[in-house]
Amino acid sequence: MTSSLSRLLLMLILTGWLLPGCMRIGQRPPAKTSYVITANRPASAAERVGAAVLQVTPMRISPRFNGRSFVYRQGISQFRPDFYNKFLVAPANLVQEQVVRWLTASGLFATVSSSAGPLPPDYLLQGQITELYGDYRDRQPVAILEIGFLFLQHAAADAPIRLNRSYRGEVPLTGHEPDALVEAWDTALINILENLEKDLGEVMDGIDATYHQAL
Repeated sequence: MTSSLSRLLLMLILTGWLLPGCMRIGQRPPAKTSYVITANRPASAAERVGAAVLQVTPMRISPRFNGRSFVYRQGISQFRPDFYNKFLVAPANLVQEQVVRWLTASGLFATVSSSAGPLPPDYLLQGQITELYGDYRDRQPVAILEIGFLFLQHAAADAPIRLNRSYRGEVPLTGHEPDALVEAWDTALINILENLEKDLGEVMDGIDATYHQAL
């Protein structure tokens, strides 16, 4: 073996030992972990009991965040998926489930479902996740979640749009671990659903007032 080849081999070995995060020969790979996003609504009783039927249609999501792997932003145009930390199922399905649970407990509607049931829906709620990642560009990492919602009066002949709004949550992380990122996403989703519930309540109040004036 030539001296130049020996020096190259030694450099590669030292580089593998010195670089942080590099897996050494014989070292076990990190365990894969799956997470869910959860929005726990406060246990206070609903202030109203609605009579309308709401269907939450399948949630859409930007192709950039459509996979199950967590996504980390590390630069202006640099995003990195995490091979070892993932969502248990597709993130759009996780968020849709939480939206249905939250609005069911809100009391704004008599029934809230994610699919067509025995009762035809009076209203449709469509959602699209446009941002879902951990932003690690600064010393203080932040969880980013943005969802746009479209609320339609399905029972009307022209299906008028009653609400069209985007909600964005930016929550600082308490640490750099994946658990801290999921906890911050949970908080962001709670904030978004609180604002969505408030806006839907105002919309339904306006519809009810218009209906009673027409009687």
